[in-house]
Amino acid sequence: MNQVANPKADSPADAQALELPFASRDVEAKFRISDTMLRWSFLGLGARLKALILTGSLARSEATWKQTDQGMQFLSDAEFIVILKDKAEIPSGALVTLICRGAEEELRNHGISCKLSFGAVHEAFLSNLGKTIFGYELLTCGEVVYGDPDILVKRAPSITEVSQEDAWRMLANRTVELLEIVPELLEGRSSLSEAAQYRLTKLYCDMATTILVFKREFVPGYQARARKLADLHRQGSLCDLPFDADWFVGLVNGCTGYKVIHCWDGASPFMSSDSLKQAATVVGSLWAWELAQMHRVDLASAEEMLRLHMRKQGWKARLRGWAFVARRRGLLDSLDHGWRWLGLMRRGSPRYCVYAAGLHSVCDLQLPVAGKASQVGTSSPAMSQLESGNQRQATILSWLPIPDLASRTAPDERDVAEAILWNYHEFLVETRA
Repeated sequence: MNQVANPKADSPADAQALELPFASRDVEAKFRISDTMLRWSFLGLGARLKALILTGSLARSEATWKQTDQGMQFLSDAEFIVILKDKAEIPSGALVTLICRGAEEELRNHGISCKLSFGAVHEAFLSNLGKTIFGYELLTCGEVVYGDPDILVKRAPSITEVSQEDAWRMLANRTVELLEIVPELLEGRSSLSEAAQYRLTKLYCDMATTILVFKREFVPGYQARARKLADLHRQGSLCDLPFDADWFVGLVNGCTGYKVIHCWDGASPFMSSDSLKQAATVVGSLWAWELAQMHRVDLASAEEMLRLHMRKQGWKARLRGWAFVARRRGLLDSLDHGWRWLGLMRRGSPRYCVYAAGLHSVCDLQLPVAGKASQVGTSSPAMSQLESGNQRQATILSWLPIPDLASRTAPDERDVAEAILWNYHEFLVETRA
């Protein structure tokens, strides 16, 4: 690895973090993961490769892992940005997968289990990141593994804030991803799996991130954000949150500790399925609060606030999103679903439509939240009494670009969750449209 893109002095709290157990193993694993990814990138891309950048929690030394009989197992992904030489051809999805899977297999042979991913772009991409959380953390915390060591530093001053829209999108993405845990609920397990507990841990950390953006206090890194959130709470700046701030700040602090030092101080708060249902309530409350902040209106239900947000979306943004869907699916699918897509375009972009389906589905999971009763952001009477059985599921599926369940006469909660997640990964993950 060449160097950290933003080599600033660490705070005392950060310095203390370097003394935590297994810190040296973190560093060794990060180096081995980055070195392996670099060699496989050279194998797959050759002379096209201009730079390789490590980003995400691994770059910030905040990745979560556990020790197993087979070695280190990372719960966090290792995310990279591959910078190609100007005018070099962007690699196909198949080649990207081949590079990542090859590097993962080599790492497993060395006792490190970690999912790898990368986005291949030209250098101009770094100048067009917009006011995004991803862009802010990439430019300020990314590590240049190969290439010009100043490729990030010289662009970092260009991003000084994060947009509220981007923060709300992060919250909406995590809302949809909660549906990954639905099968465990339906199986009636006595406790959630470790993977599900980790998803809830990251959810609360990311909810804290979005709140800081709306408070105009965003800082990169989970530890720094937990400290900032606690500072705001001590100052009385979180009194307007739609749930108990004492409870939330304490939980975020515990989640951050687990995220960084790989263990809970006591029992995990996410063992039971009720923790998922409670998280759904908190998410719904925060949806409504953030959209009300964006539009400067009185707080209403999450469903009503989303309808307002969708009405205010410009036609240019909608057309851009549906154009991506058409390109993604090709001519035949576009002809098959064209009339459906035109109807959905009147409601909003594909992103907003998938978010609407996710919100409707997640609202079915809600329970009363700890502390202050959540009176907004949960289901409105119309949503909480949504049509039962098949009709209710059909209502949720009607939001999706491709329901993918038309042949099923009685789709259940698992079917609906799978359909939403499929549309999410197919149409939202690889674009900002």
